[in-house]
Amino acid sequence: MKFITMKPNQFLLMAGLGLATLTFSSCEKEQVLPATPGKPTTGTPTTTTPPPVTTPPVTTNSLVKQFDTDVFKYDARNRVVEVSYTYQADLGYAVVYEGSKVARLNYKNGDYALYTYEGDKVVKAVVHAPDNKVKFDYTLAYTGDRVVKLTTITFVDIPSKRGHLSIIDYKYDTKGNLAEQVLVWSPSNSPDDMRGPTVIKWGDYDNNPNPMPFTLHNLYIPGVKVSTNNPGFRDLYGKELYAYTYHDSGMPKERTLRLEREPGLQPYTVKYTY
Repeated sequence: MKFITMKPNQFLLMAGLGLATLTFSSCEKEQVLPATPGKPTTGTPTTTTPPPVTTPPVTTNSLVKQFDTDVFKYDARNRVVEVSYTYQADLGYAVVYEGSKVARLNYKNGDYALYTYEGDKVVKAVVHAPDNKVKFDYTLAYTGDRVVKLTTITFVDIPSKRGHLSIIDYKYDTKGNLAEQVLVWSPSNSPDDMRGPTVIKWGDYDNNPNPMPFTLHNLYIPGVKVSTNNPGFRDLYGKELYAYTYHDSGMPKERTLRLEREPGLQPYTVKYTY
């Protein structure tokens, strides 16, 4: 599962055109005369200086359009309408709304997901193949406005109709930042046959806004944040260390990743585009 926890400015360049006008007059009557060949004209050429190229300032209300390989598109109401990934053209989905709620996802490969709500929260999302067979069944549990459990039954390439079961528990710090993700799984759909756990930890958060929506490779959770702030590390079999640069508003501009166990490796820097 990738959080990014991972939607470019357009620039308008106006080129000025040089304009030259010639006007001559006579004392006896108005007449426009041609310029005498070989003599300078009395008109003064004028030029228009192109305006400087500027980009709107990034504010705390700015929407992230791209982070690393993750690309987001929004509608006029600032709602996510598409999620895609630069490293794989057929991976991603369009987000379809009915009124103010997400009703379904249309995946680039032809699959689709249907959402079920309790109040304003998505509690179930079921992914179907183009022939309407179920591929994934997601169930979500919340505490407040944070997802605390994601239960998945996977039916892809499984002869049995029982499916495979996986459960992810999410734990948060007092500021609403993701602190721990605990994954257990079963080769069947029985909770009595669970394997694991696999634990991922995050920490050393800054105090700046985290612009990333809650997206997985095949699931978007509307109205939910992964974390309030930006993590300083992610730990799965060794720490990934993160350092940030920021816009004047405090929004992250770049993130540089280093591996704690491999200090000699070249750091990897990615940009946030708004």
